[in-house]
Amino acid sequence: MLKRFAIRACGGAKWAAVFSLLMLVCAVSPASAGTQLAFPRPASLEPNVDFWTDVFTAYSYRDFLIHDRDRVWKVYQVLHMPGSGSPTQNDVTWANAYLKAKYADILERLAAGNEPVGEDERRVAAMFKDEAPDAYAAAAQNLRVQQGLRERFHEAILRRRHYEPLMERVFRTAGLPVELAMLPHVESGYYNSSRSSAGAVGIWQFTRSTGRQYMKISRRRDDRLDPVKSTQAAAKLLQYNYDVLGSWPLAITAYNHGTYGTARAAEAYGNDYSRIFKYYDGPHFGFASRNYYAEFLAALQVHRYEDSYFPGIEDEATPPAQVVRTSLNTGSRRPHAAMSPSRTHHPVKRTSSRRSDQAKQTRLIQPALAKNSKSSH
Repeated sequence: MLKRFAIRACGGAKWAAVFSLLMLVCAVSPASAGTQLAFPRPASLEPNVDFWTDVFTAYSYRDFLIHDRDRVWKVYQVLHMPGSGSPTQNDVTWANAYLKAKYADILERLAAGNEPVGEDERRVAAMFKDEAPDAYAAAAQNLRVQQGLRERFHEAILRRRHYEPLMERVFRTAGLPVELAMLPHVESGYYNSSRSSAGAVGIWQFTRSTGRQYMKISRRRDDRLDPVKSTQAAAKLLQYNYDVLGSWPLAITAYNHGTYGTARAAEAYGNDYSRIFKYYDGPHFGFASRNYYAEFLAALQVHRYEDSYFPGIEDEATPPAQVVRTSLNTGSRRPHAAMSPSRTHHPVKRTSSRRSDQAKQTRLIQPALAKNSKSSH
């Protein structure tokens, strides 16, 4: 059944155009969100899911993968940095510059028609077997470096213990799949006080503009730091995305890319997530947005087989719960913990490889769902 939408009283042709767009996007009634197929894994996405699963579980933070930005499974080299402990920012910067310079040079030499010399060049040439000669030149402009995240993902699994029961209860109460509780693995690593360079805050990484639609955010108080209220807000936003877009791959992508931007992509490719993933090249739909759902699926994969990827982790101690303030008036109330989950205080976790386009700003469009049109989960 065609869903109906009410547009807030903003007026003007802009919102009429938005209304028309969303009517087209939602012309197909969504499938139930509570089925076993709620989070499908299209065949075209499997190489990306495998790539992120390896990044999360197989590669250390001292490993640096130089790969193709679009075909992430095309990994040219894994550079392991000698030493122990987390590398410094200077180490990360050096590895990024060194690997990009090395493989840009190799690819440009091969693009010029030179015969491959040495092990590295022969290995790269083999990756381009049967491809047109200009593929080398295009690949030289499409290099990306990814740092391994095994240690950070391991730590996040342990921190998640403070929040998972709460999150699952919130999603279950809202009629949403409890697996959505794995999304903070991609967002914040369950660091409650995470702050991104784009101003996103908390476990669920709400920006101020989006967060204000669901929570109290002021000079004195920031509910994005409250694990209960921020999880409830995330549930509302994810439900909204699903109601507008009609599938969880699109709804989860919209958590990163924004509801309206994802709706544009859905209109262009008939709500077909696989085609959006492969072909969509709209404004701001960059590496992070394209890979966001694949990263979620990888996190879900690791969660389901956690002890296989991290043997013995179930017997490891849970880190101490720490406390942060939601009250920003330092002279007023003492810090406190909300319910049983902790409010973990930790510096920003994101590395340069994580998403930089914090584009969750939801447009002022609200679905006025008919009584019988709300998704059953």
